[in-house]
Amino acid sequence: MRYSIFFTFLLSFGISLSAQRIESEFSFATDFNVRPTFVEGNSPFFTNGDKWIYIGKTADFDEPGLYFFDTESKSKIYRSIPLEAYYLSQPTQFLGQIETKGKRLPFTIYEFLFYDEKSKRAGFVIENKHKSLNAKRYFYIGWDLTTNQIDLAEPIFEIEENDKKSFAQSSIIGFSQEDNTGYFTFAVDADLKDDESEDVTAFIYKIQNKNLSKLKEYKSKFYPYTPEFHPESKQIVIACYTEAFQKRNPVGYLYKVEQNSFQEFPIPSTPYGISFSKDGKFLYMAAADTGEVRMYHTDNLADVKKSKWGTHGHKLGFWKEGELVWVRNSGLHIYDPVSLKQKKVIPTKKFYKNHVNVSGSVFLPFRKLLLRNILEDPAGGAANRILIPD
Repeated sequence: MRYSIFFTFLLSFGISLSAQRIESEFSFATDFNVRPTFVEGNSPFFTNGDKWIYIGKTADFDEPGLYFFDTESKSKIYRSIPLEAYYLSQPTQFLGQIETKGKRLPFTIYEFLFYDEKSKRAGFVIENKHKSLNAKRYFYIGWDLTTNQIDLAEPIFEIEENDKKSFAQSSIIGFSQEDNTGYFTFAVDADLKDDESEDVTAFIYKIQNKNLSKLKEYKSKFYPYTPEFHPESKQIVIACYTEAFQKRNPVGYLYKVEQNSFQEFPIPSTPYGISFSKDGKFLYMAAADTGEVRMYHTDNLADVKKSKWGTHGHKLGFWKEGELVWVRNSGLHIYDPVSLKQKKVIPTKKFYKNHVNVSGSVFLPFRKLLLRNILEDPAGGAANRILIPD
C-alpha cells in the first residue's frame, strides 16, 4: 500500500455558509516514508491554551514525537519527545532495551494528554513492553518544556509476565489551564474475551505540575468511554459503551472533583454525544444508534428530560450560547438546549462533495467546531474544517 502525506490549507475568512464562517481547512495523511513519520490520530482535540489541535504522532519504529496544527499560524508543528535520553539515564526503571533494528525504544505513546506552553509542561501515558516479554508497564510521563527534559515517570500499572488475559486502556478527560491541572482515566479488564469487558478496574487520575494523584478507583462491567470535563465546576462524566441490541444496561458516572462525589446513573446506548451546559448545571447525552437524547440536571441525576433527534451522530456540543449541535453524518443539527427542539440544520454536503463520516469532530465549547470528515480526502487524510458560528 502506498502511503503519502497530503496537506492543503485554505484560509477562507469571509466565507459564510448558513450562519457559520470557515476559519480554516486542512488535511494530513499518514505517511510512514518520511522522517519523522506521521500517523494521523482518530480523535483530534484542542490543546496548548486552545491554540493548537493535536492531530497525531510518529510511528512506533520512529523517534517518539507529536504533531499539532497551529490555528494561529495555520501550520503543522512537530515536537520530538526526549524519551530516549530519559531511558538512557534510567534504564532499570523500564522493561526491555534499545534495539538497533525495527522499533528502537520499548515504549508506545498510549495516550497524549496535554501540551501547555503557559505552564511549560506536557504529559502523556506510555506503555512499556518488549517483544521478548509478555509483561507490560504503564507510566504517566511528565515533560518539562523549558528544559526539554522528561522529569517525571510515575508508574500506573503493571501486567505481569504470566498474565495473558488482562487488557489496559487509557483516555484523556481534559485539562484546565486556569490551575494547570489535567485529568485522565486508566482501566484494566482482568479477563477480556471476545472484545467484551466484564471485570474492569478503573482509575481517575489528576496531574498538577509534577504531582500525580489517584482520585478515584471503581469497579465496572465497562471500560471508561468518551470522558467529558467541565473545567469551571470541576465535573467529570464518564460514559460506558454498549449498543442497543446488546441490552447491557449502560451506565455513566458523574464525578464532582471538589466534593469527591461519585454517582452512577443510566445512560443511552452508544453515547457518542456528551456535553455540559456552560454553567455545568445540565448534562446532555445523545445516542448514535437510536437517536435518543437525554438532558440531566447535574445536581439531581434523576431529573431527566428525553427526546428523539436522529441517528449517525458523532459529537454533541455547544458552539455558541443557545445552540446545541448534534454533529451527524447528514449535517449539523442545531437544537434549543432547554426545549430540545430543533432550530435548524446545516447539511454536511455544503462542506463536502463526497461521502461523509464526521467521526472525530470536536468542539472548542462556545467558540468553534472542528468538523472532520474521514471519507473526504482521496490521499487518506481527514478533511478538517474549523467552523465559527456567526
